[in-house]
Amino acid sequence: MIVDTIAAISTAPGMGAIGIIRVSGSQTIPICLHFLYPSTNQTINQEYIESNNRKMVYSEFKSKDKLIDKIVYVFFKGPNSFTGEDLVEFHFHGNGILLKQALNEIFTKGARPAEPGEFTKRAYLNGKLNLPEAEAIGRLIHSRSQFELELAQKNFFGEISKLSSRLRSELVGIKAECEAEIDFSTEDLTFESLEERRGRISKIRTICDSLLSKAARTETMIGRSKVVLFGEPNVGKSSLMNVILGRERSIISDRPGTTRDFISEDLNLKGVPIQLIDTAGIRETEDEIERKGIEQSMRESSSANLRLFLIDTSKPWDFSNYLDKNDKYLAGTILLANKIDIADKSWSTESIRLKLKALDLKSNVEILEISCKTGQGIPELIQIMEEKISDSGQSEEYILLEDRQKYHFQMISESLSRADDLMLSSAPAEIVVKEIDEAVRQVGTILGFVSNEEVLGRIFSTFCVGK
Repeated sequence: MIVDTIAAISTAPGMGAIGIIRVSGSQTIPICLHFLYPSTNQTINQEYIESNNRKMVYSEFKSKDKLIDKIVYVFFKGPNSFTGEDLVEFHFHGNGILLKQALNEIFTKGARPAEPGEFTKRAYLNGKLNLPEAEAIGRLIHSRSQFELELAQKNFFGEISKLSSRLRSELVGIKAECEAEIDFSTEDLTFESLEERRGRISKIRTICDSLLSKAARTETMIGRSKVVLFGEPNVGKSSLMNVILGRERSIISDRPGTTRDFISEDLNLKGVPIQLIDTAGIRETEDEIERKGIEQSMRESSSANLRLFLIDTSKPWDFSNYLDKNDKYLAGTILLANKIDIADKSWSTESIRLKLKALDLKSNVEILEISCKTGQGIPELIQIMEEKISDSGQSEEYILLEDRQKYHFQMISESLSRADDLMLSSAPAEIVVKEIDEAVRQVGTILGFVSNEEVLGRIFSTFCVGK
């Protein structure tokens, strides 16, 4: 049983209206009694603190008769607290120097500095959270987008835990059926057929493999989707970037070759982090610096999740020559016909569609007429970008898995694959049961049925101090 008492500042560094110090452990109340002094004649003792459980109480925080701050505190009687232990939160004014001063005073009365994630670790060890829920807290704190936050919330609310519990229940059932068949093989009993058992195992493997696939897609989304603007010089790439961002980010000039390197900026579309990149105009050039910029632009384009290829509709158009020259860039792009407000009379959307069809590109090239000057087509472009990036047309859901969870789901799938192979080869049932038992052990590890201190240390060491 944990008997020592830990303390830490639980609010983010920097100035703020409120700064919170947390204390948790068996000496929480004795520590409180060293510092809390009511402004009335009320005496603060253990009975008073416990009788005001879960209430905001006004008090002065003193050390050796020196007033450090006027605060409110909240006492949570264990086991009905976040950590499952006696826990108090001191709410100070949010000055970092003041908080450190108060924390150091608390250390002198028997508390020790909390390790990173130790409050959450204690919540797990005391049965207040299971391991997937505890891990989700780290994601909740560090989420960089609405997309990642919502996925972390789903895990914190128990999605991974519930799914893992269902898988474990299924696996235990399969294991029990196998062991019963071994133990009562001489009895006149009916057991499920080999195909039925293989079907149940296959279903669990499919779930695990699907989770891993969804998690890979999710990590790609969280790691920022890359949207690249490219095309010939002076087609309006920099202007479009500024319009999308809503501010002047790229330099705009009528002179070709103004952008010699790619310019990158982060933004969110429907809560999904996006890396928007304005690239150097594609053209033949003798300028070595510009040529290197163009090569770099092409590398960025090749690795993009979404490519926006801009063309200038204000100049006279020879569709055949233009597409013959640029067809290698067009596949899989959204073709943005810019400057449509001053389009040359030779411009025709239908004509370019016919030429694209002749190049067998029509099926994977979308065309949208826009004007960075008037805003025509920009709302439609943003909507298309949101749909493409969020893949909203797909029914497949996203799911967030930590590296540890991905490893164990992979191990479950591999164990069940070996069990299936063993059944097909008519191996002894005792060997098959060992593989199923390993799968049960792995799913138990996901849920937190572990006692290895090194494993727990790795998990919670990524948390901030005070959490």
